[in-house]
Amino acid sequence: MLEENLVQNFLKEIENKYPKLTKDFDKIKKACKLAIKAHKWQKRKYSWWPYIEHPLSAAKILAEKFEDTELVISWILHDTVEDCEEIDIKDIYDNFGENIWFIVDSVTDNIDHFHKDKNNIFKDKIEKLLHWWIKNVKCLLLKLADRINNMDTLQWLNTDKQIRMSFETQAIYEPLKKLFKCEKYKKIEIKFCKETMEHYLLANNITNAKSFKKELLNQTFFGMDSDTFNMVYKNTWSISWEIQDKEVFEKLIKTKDFDKKIEVLKIEQDTSWNFCAVFKYKEWNIFSELESKLKIHNNFS
Repeated sequence: MLEENLVQNFLKEIENKYPKLTKDFDKIKKACKLAIKAHKWQKRKYSWWPYIEHPLSAAKILAEKFEDTELVISWILHDTVEDCEEIDIKDIYDNFGENIWFIVDSVTDNIDHFHKDKNNIFKDKIEKLLHWWIKNVKCLLLKLADRINNMDTLQWLNTDKQIRMSFETQAIYEPLKKLFKCEKYKKIEIKFCKETMEHYLLANNITNAKSFKKELLNQTFFGMDSDTFNMVYKNTWSISWEIQDKEVFEKLIKTKDFDKKIEVLKIEQDTSWNFCAVFKYKEWNIFSELESKLKIHNNFS
């Protein structure tokens, strides 16, 4: 069976390359067994290889970068609850303990609360994530790794989901990647990430998920509040954008395949040389720094 061969090769590599992980090797094997059950018959959209390839290949990247057992196991299990009705978040808690449950629960989309905190209901998916990120930086590191991996295969998603994920990535994940220097360093100590996060929260007076989200948005789309973010996130396909800086717009139109990605709705310049261009995205596009001057033109057009 191909899935089992992929798992065996993964386990051999972990055992041979990462001695810090071998003390919990039986737990890693147990996680692989549960992941095979959860993803049985599932295929990756772009290669049609068994889906189990996704958690295993990315788990190797996490093993190399952090060599942390909890992160590796959490990654192997991170899609199991969403992808298999037979597996409940309680099963993760019962079989792998509180720390791994905590991380997996934080990145599970299809629940609006946490297994051990059912009275705290989250209507906002991002705030649910941010709530746990403040408490445990490993939740954030797992989600960052997930997003980086997903962006590499973004073109295989439906166009509307591509645009929505691109917007969310620019608004939330890009400033966090810069904060932790995820791409600069091959190996990162968990202790360094924890201290970096604590310093960031303290320096910006962040005590809850809402203030965390506001701070991140102010680094990307200036002046965008949480309600506006949610509106755009849910309706990205319908949103039109406005830019009033002609120089920035001229740089923008020089980007590769501009005409394929953007539909220009209006360009105006009055007698006082006031400039305004309005456009919509029609294909996914990771917003660059020069585009952070964009603002919403209207809610729906």
